[in-house]
Amino acid sequence: MNTLIGPCKALAHAWQHLGRWPMLKALAAGLVLNFGLGLAAAQAQTLRIESWRKDDQIFWDKYLIPAFQKLHPEIQLKFQPEAPLAYDTQLEARLATRRAGDLIFCRPFDANVRMQAKSYLLPLDEAALKNFKLQARQAWTSDNGNTTFCLPVAYVMHGLFYNKKVFHDLNLQPPSTWSQLFRLLSQVAASKTVTPLALGTADMWESTQVVFTGLGANFWEGEKGRLGLIDGSVKFTDPGFLKAWQTMAQLKPYMHPQQNSMTNSDMQLLFATGHAAVYPSGSWDIDFLRNTSFAYKKPIELGVFKPPLEHEGQTCHISVHPDFGIGVNKSSPNRAAALKFIAWLGSADFAQLLTDTLTGYFPLSDHPVKINDPLGQEMLSWRQTCQDTIRLNAQKINRVWPPMEDELWYVNVKVLNQEMSPEEAAQHIQNVHQKNNYLK
Repeated sequence: MNTLIGPCKALAHAWQHLGRWPMLKALAAGLVLNFGLGLAAAQAQTLRIESWRKDDQIFWDKYLIPAFQKLHPEIQLKFQPEAPLAYDTQLEARLATRRAGDLIFCRPFDANVRMQAKSYLLPLDEAALKNFKLQARQAWTSDNGNTTFCLPVAYVMHGLFYNKKVFHDLNLQPPSTWSQLFRLLSQVAASKTVTPLALGTADMWESTQVVFTGLGANFWEGEKGRLGLIDGSVKFTDPGFLKAWQTMAQLKPYMHPQQNSMTNSDMQLLFATGHAAVYPSGSWDIDFLRNTSFAYKKPIELGVFKPPLEHEGQTCHISVHPDFGIGVNKSSPNRAAALKFIAWLGSADFAQLLTDTLTGYFPLSDHPVKINDPLGQEMLSWRQTCQDTIRLNAQKINRVWPPMEDELWYVNVKVLNQEMSPEEAAQHIQNVHQKNNYLK
């Protein structure tokens, strides 16, 4: 700051002698104003936000960042997403070499454990977390329950979207059981009008995160099966899990003929342009499907139904999965500014703004929000009659080598492609699971 004293004194001294020359005085006033603005800009802090959510760039740039900067003009925000599959390894390398951003998007549960263990993230205090129940914090809290490292932001839900026109034309109703779903897919296939099921395996992740863990919870009774795997009372070779794989193995006849070379983006487009009847996915896809159908000038009327039951009368279980939190890089030189952003993320204003702009992402805070989107309303209503669970392998089950997530991708693609039997898949995953030293 000493370098600024000389210029400031010089301007003040000149001002005293300009009273007799109004034009010069006006010029000097402009110089003082510009100097002040330049000084303010020099003092403004810029926070970089690291994320894997490239599709959300427009929402952060257009809505979320401007809303925060209106409250805190002294803080600039820069949203820097990268490819989802590259995010974890590249982020860890940047954190290790102190090149990472100030704010970090945090994946839930086991995917966050390494950052916790290496003390890359700043522990959050109770003041920052006051609007979040313990259950909402769990995905980013240490195993002993003592420390939360990321502010919980949003959760998503799993379901199956459908084209209402196709259903109407073929006199179909949304199914409630898997047997009803297979009959429906058979009717669509017989009509030879559209692809019955928009599901590809080239990206691999959807075979696990959408189909197996997103739609399979009714087979293993949701939390009962998931927690049983953790405490050792349940095995992947048990009937519930085996039935899930057996059901998956029956889907191939209803998928696109080139499904094994088609990505999730291909399937999004296939469905959004009216060329498929059913698309298994999640609430995160609502906006994309709508916008894509309008962009191609083929708007479709979207419907959604919850994961089918194994049989009528069964208690339903739905995947309500914490999607992302945001934490502070412990090495950030802008810690105070970053904590202001964290405080805003926990506010009621942010919860409503998130709901309004990122359709299909539901806030994890306790603040009541109004959901205006009809599909979002429909999916959220399921929580009133069904029991919540999370993705099967998210907590503790991934802490094995090779990672359970990778192994599930491998076997689930094989099962969908009918290249591995359900029994082989169950045994392979159980062999991986029993090597896990973090389970009770």
